[in-house]
Amino acid sequence: MATRRPTALVTGASRGVGKGIALALAANGYDLVITARTVTEGSGSSPETGGPLEGSLERTQREARELGAECRCVVMDLLDLDALETVARDALAETDGRIDVLVNNAIFAGPGNDRLFGEVDRRDIINRVTGNLTAQLLFTQTILNAMLQQDMIANLRGTIVNITSGAGQHTPPASVGKGGWPLTYAATKAGFHRMADMLALEYGAVGIRTCNINPGFIATERVLASETLKFVAEQGAPPSVVGDAVVRFLSDPSLKNGIYLQAQ
Repeated sequence: MATRRPTALVTGASRGVGKGIALALAANGYDLVITARTVTEGSGSSPETGGPLEGSLERTQREARELGAECRCVVMDLLDLDALETVARDALAETDGRIDVLVNNAIFAGPGNDRLFGEVDRRDIINRVTGNLTAQLLFTQTILNAMLQQDMIANLRGTIVNITSGAGQHTPPASVGKGGWPLTYAATKAGFHRMADMLALEYGAVGIRTCNINPGFIATERVLASETLKFVAEQGAPPSVVGDAVVRFLSDPSLKNGIYLQAQ
């Protein structure tokens, strides 16, 4: 890395955890490609309340550039599966074909996350599985295959960081709406967090490094705007702590490939 700034691709970086990660990477010498649906400030809305949410790709881009990073934006909708390969290739084109770090952070933020399983619309179940697991598998496959063609730098071709959740490992203390999380979210996160150890198993020997990072409760813009997520807001840390955890993993080669880390 002595002659160039490494490049990181961060999904879901218009606000919240993704923005916190993007800015931490920008402050630590990385150039960026960031993705999300919300491009301009004022166009994002809360899936729980329908009200406006702060944050946009343009705002994250501006703040990353103020930290000295080159930052490019690519619009991505996780539910548009047919477009994901094109989005991945557009991101690669923005970096002359090399991405050193992929951070899978984006998830489906839509209706149904505040209901008991029997009450959730079937379409919302499909969207959550699509946006929390299927999209990540497809998007990561394209970036992984590009990484495998990259030259080794410091014994690495590329690093994949997955932002997961304790919901994929633990039963909540109460049901959704009473201090817990919904079944479909838990099921998708359980599947998603198996990506890291499996990628380490399949590709660790050829220079691919991976990890899971569990943010814990984080007080994002969406969390702070939602009465349903009040239990998270009351205990939540700022998004910057997740960014710090990503930087720590990237800077410590002694951490085991495929490891599951707690950001807090």
